[in-house]
Amino acid sequence: MPHPEVTHQPSPSSIAVGSEQVWPEHAAPVIVFGALRSGTTLLRLMLNAHPDLNNPGEVDFLTDHIRRAPDAPTGWRYDLAALRADRMFRAQQIEIPDGLDGLDLTHALLQRLAAKKARGLLCVSMHRDLPLAVELLPGTRVVHLLRDPRDVARSSVDMGWAGTLYHASDHWVRSELEWDRCRETLRPQDWVELHFEALMDAPEVELARICDFLGVPYSSTMLTYPEHSTYAAPNPKIVRQWVHGCASQDIKDLEGKIAPLMTARGYQPSAAPTQAPDRVRRVRLALRHKFGTWAFGVRNYGAVPFFGARISSKLRLTGLQRHFQRRIDAQIRRMLR
Repeated sequence: MPHPEVTHQPSPSSIAVGSEQVWPEHAAPVIVFGALRSGTTLLRLMLNAHPDLNNPGEVDFLTDHIRRAPDAPTGWRYDLAALRADRMFRAQQIEIPDGLDGLDLTHALLQRLAAKKARGLLCVSMHRDLPLAVELLPGTRVVHLLRDPRDVARSSVDMGWAGTLYHASDHWVRSELEWDRCRETLRPQDWVELHFEALMDAPEVELARICDFLGVPYSSTMLTYPEHSTYAAPNPKIVRQWVHGCASQDIKDLEGKIAPLMTARGYQPSAAPTQAPDRVRRVRLALRHKFGTWAFGVRNYGAVPFFGARISSKLRLTGLQRHFQRRIDAQIRRMLR
């Protein structure tokens, strides 16, 4: 669908310096928020391909390792060792400035992320702790990316994060409950919702809508991301993969657990009425989940790193746990290439 050219003025989150835009020190970025496996990476590639947008990727490390500290100058303090060990932080290849901590460090890291692209409104991707991010970054706007939880769960099992669809739906539920909490605090003009299925079905229309929210004109370059990534062009055939890729009983188990929230998000259960698994079924699902994740971990990361990371974590042997986690992270990077 063609879109008229419009004159774009720098958004409130960017200022003009010469012929470029620079992200100011304490501006709030736009947060692209959605559950893991909901399409946030694909949307990041689309946004980053826009000449006036800048999405360097996932920044959950900004909230994963910060804690309230009433005695600190900004009221917050980072676990700097944990931040440096974080796989996603290391993947960004940015430095922690000497002498900075708390909110000062948060803003400095955002500045470094913004500098990875010469210009553009800064957008960052997150999967958790949205209420905390909104608290830390007042004035932020949110793009809420939503995907059918059955497809999210199916993909999560494929990634080895869970052994059953029943358990793989948990992180989708957590993300959506966090979104409910944040939506109550945000002004209507500060958030927009995007369904992954609609993005696959009509990418130009949906991206134009997102661009309008962000205050930039739609650009056809947003769909050129396959030229410089391993991701394929939008395809309606990749939605509803759960229909043919999952056992019917597994779908019933998942739907019996989260049907009210699914329905509230516009995803109708495949069978009615839904019924939660009984106690015997839940025990069987728990065993499948445990052994499924163990089998995936041993197969892909090796028995010593996989079990070593878990045992040392339970024993609070932080140094040893990070040693094993680095070995796991290295294998994950090789798998993702």
